[in-house]
Amino acid sequence: MITHNKDRKSDTLFSQLINLKQKGSVWKHIEDLQILNIKVTNIPKEHLINVFIGNLKDKIQHEAFLWEPNSFENAFTVARKVKRKTMAIRTSTTHNYKQGSVYDPSLPQPTRLTPQQLEEKREKGLCYNCDKKYTKDHKCAKKKLFYIYCEEN
Repeated sequence: MITHNKDRKSDTLFSQLINLKQKGSVWKHIEDLQILNIKVTNIPKEHLINVFIGNLKDKIQHEAFLWEPNSFENAFTVARKVKRKTMAIRTSTTHNYKQGSVYDPSLPQPTRLTPQQLEEKREKGLCYNCDKKYTKDHKCAKKKLFYIYCEEN
């Protein structure tokens, strides 16, 4: 009877280990996995690597698999690096948002018009983009990004 309970406890720990999904940080996931790994024995290292990476969040998991880590420790290092990279990309993208649009210096820069400039162009019947006479079938010769700045009263 004692052996039966021991096996059941081991099965439960194994189930917990293989179903341990990353909920918080990579570092917390590594810590949780190591705690369970100490209690569960006889799992080949290559399976543990797959269990660890397979239970990471999708954005980290896919790239971590591409690195093909060859040890448990290497898998931890890869996961941390991928997470740092994703955070760096997210941070740089977040800082590039201006007025709800993405700023990319390689793209044409927007032309900024004040409400007065818009009114002048409208009165003269000019295109906002290229300053040529605007008609219903008008097409600008050169494409460019346009930005209208509106002040709230």
